[in-house]
Amino acid sequence: MIRHSVLIFLFVTTFVVACTAPQTPVPTPTSLPASPTALPPPTSAPQATVAPAATAVPEATATLDQLSDDQIQAGIQETLDRYSKAYNTNDPELLKQAVDQTNPPFRRLVQGRFDTFQQSINAGQFTFDYQVKSVKRRELGFIQAQILSGGGALDWLFRRVNGRWVISEPTEAAIGKRQQTEDSGFIFRTYPWGDDVNPTIISLMKQARENVRTQLGKVPDTKVNVLIKPIFGLPPPESSNVLAYYVRNSRPGLPPQIVVFAPHSYAFGSYDPAKGWEADLLTTLTHEYVHLTNDQLFTPIVRMSDWMYEGLAEYISDPEAPLSRGVPLAVRQNQIIPIVDPSERFDKQDLQHIYGLETDVSLGYGLANTLVAYTVEKHGGLAGFWKLVAAYDRAQNLDTALQEAFDIDLATFDRGWREWLQQKYG
Repeated sequence: MIRHSVLIFLFVTTFVVACTAPQTPVPTPTSLPASPTALPPPTSAPQATVAPAATAVPEATATLDQLSDDQIQAGIQETLDRYSKAYNTNDPELLKQAVDQTNPPFRRLVQGRFDTFQQSINAGQFTFDYQVKSVKRRELGFIQAQILSGGGALDWLFRRVNGRWVISEPTEAAIGKRQQTEDSGFIFRTYPWGDDVNPTIISLMKQARENVRTQLGKVPDTKVNVLIKPIFGLPPPESSNVLAYYVRNSRPGLPPQIVVFAPHSYAFGSYDPAKGWEADLLTTLTHEYVHLTNDQLFTPIVRMSDWMYEGLAEYISDPEAPLSRGVPLAVRQNQIIPIVDPSERFDKQDLQHIYGLETDVSLGYGLANTLVAYTVEKHGGLAGFWKLVAAYDRAQNLDTALQEAFDIDLATFDRGWREWLQQKYG
């Protein structure tokens, strides 16, 4: 579940705006992979009976240095076959066999992503298949594998536990001491484990700020903390479906913060292999910087509806995101999340409360994007959108705000949006 909260501690208010990660399992219309061959249990290496040069070392007990890249790739592929089958058959026990159970935070991340997908409207619509393209040996006995699936690429880490390859990540104690550097108004907090990607992320963060300046016309002058997390198991605990988020700190002198997971982490998700992970990360960083700019220079986010500020961030950073977030399928199946949930339930299931959605949060982001796009297209551009935001800020009621801003009621706005969705995605 996406986390959205206001935490008050010692008179410091922290507002967290979380953004969904790209859907980690990438669907592809292929047949169900064959049931993987069971791995043999680990055994002790047999006593050598010939000269050492001719000794055959069982793969299950061989050291990493004794394994060829082809052997490593084959072992990782068997693990991915289990992982695929777990998704395709909704088998949590099979998922456990593919994931490092000795790393509790990482185990929680993978299980959370799995549960979220199985509860979504996309469950059962696709068959998953993952193929190892290449492997790279890293420190601490880890292997970084590039994996292709459904036209996307993922960079995941693996290690051997009791002779079996599992998807894993290092622990906090293993990735090195946190470092801090200042650059162009940003305070970057990084870890040595991510030194191969940290310089690129820093450059992309600065580019994201310029993207927002171009689209919205201005950006804040305040310093911004940027925490780059190379693994999931770093404090504070995160939702399993968060890739990045913006934290608004209200105490004077305390800079706002953007937290983002680095490429080569499981939390990062997939990217277009033709473009590289840089393009997808730039979109994410732009999204987060839209939140910061919206909050600091326009209307404070705490006084906006969820769909307004998440939709704006999606619209500015990636206008085509509705396609990847399942909007066309939802339109065709008439499973549109309502703008306003008319029921009496406390935890409203609507776009006004995206963070309260029990399922299909990613779809909620995609639909929020379309709401902003519809408002911009049909009701006076971005100026019209900000007019609606200002009216909502005053009234804290969408129907009243729509009548003030556009002289229409909620029912008319909702009907126009749904007709627009059918024309565009139906």
